[in-house]
Amino acid sequence: MACTRGNSYIIQAGDTLYIIAQNQLGDGNRWREIMKPNGTPFTQTDAGNLQVGQEICLPSNSPPPPGGGAGKGNFRDMLEALGAFESGLPSGNPNQYKVENSLGFIGKYQFGEALLIDLGYYNTTNPYIGGGNGVDRNYWYGTWKGKNGINSKEQFKNSPDVQEKAIREAFNLNLQRLNTALGQQRKSVDNYLDQRKTFNDKGVSKTITITLSGILAGAHLRGPYGVANLLLSDQVSYDEYGTSILKYIEDYGGYNVTPADFS
Repeated sequence: MACTRGNSYIIQAGDTLYIIAQNQLGDGNRWREIMKPNGTPFTQTDAGNLQVGQEICLPSNSPPPPGGGAGKGNFRDMLEALGAFESGLPSGNPNQYKVENSLGFIGKYQFGEALLIDLGYYNTTNPYIGGGNGVDRNYWYGTWKGKNGINSKEQFKNSPDVQEKAIREAFNLNLQRLNTALGQQRKSVDNYLDQRKTFNDKGVSKTITITLSGILAGAHLRGPYGVANLLLSDQVSYDEYGTSILKYIEDYGGYNVTPADFS
């Protein structure tokens, strides 16, 4: 069915209504303006069950997608875009914090055992690290350490404020570790900011402007050493679902973010 009004858009892998609104309308919070082909709005349930290849309709007065710099918004806007993609639910949906995916990553920002160990929330002898150590997913068989009052996985999933603190702690830790890794080659993140670099992504050439918000997102997907390998050696890596680090560096790049936002 063709759109009765507005412009047609076909759902791609990884899309959420928030991400589409951010990229196509310039503001993720405009996702409620996106309609079904028959002209009816999406319910929260519909929005959480999008299918690849599904047709949706953007408002006909859509502005062009935003460019780089501060055009995409501030740190909070970046977090909302990232959280919508990670959780698969639109911005503002409280169920974002309760999501658990097929590999056992949890919450709005899909935290895993290894990251929460590094942040001091959790401990286990055999964490999931990209399928390493013979573990094929996060099983959460370890113990919680009571940080910020969290003593169980369910408590973490039902604590939005703690998850928002934890993602800021993760960004801060990842930035420190990235600068340490780059420092071994007498470089730092500042050497790369606002540079345009071209990478080979499975045979496709991609030129991306390096920004702090993109670096933070890339490190959240592939760790600080994944970003270091990309910047130093043009080494493109992928997560367990095949998502490229370049997608995160590009999609979440261009937000007005400084270390003061999360340190």
